[in-house]
Amino acid sequence: MIAQYNIGSEAIKAVYTYEEWLKEYNRRETKRRIRQRTEHLYYMKQRLSGTIMAAIGIVMPFALDGDATFSLIALPLGIFLLLTQEKVMIF
Repeated sequence: MIAQYNIGSEAIKAVYTYEEWLKEYNRRETKRRIRQRTEHLYYMKQRLSGTIMAAIGIVMPFALDGDATFSLIALPLGIFLLLTQEKVMIF
């Protein structure tokens, strides 16, 4: 693989050996896997938080003898956290 770098008016060519290329490839692949695993863990935490919020929203009217004020916020928030594909929470 030949990489060309243009710095000002001169061009620099870098030639990689297979071992150098393999080392660089493995480094990038490792970084990609770590990033992917971290993101997957983030979404699992967010869904767990949504499940807990939804469960609290369902249980609270029974625990507070009919006062469903807290459930009006907790239940939709829990459902939103369960179903969204966006990063909403900060862990």
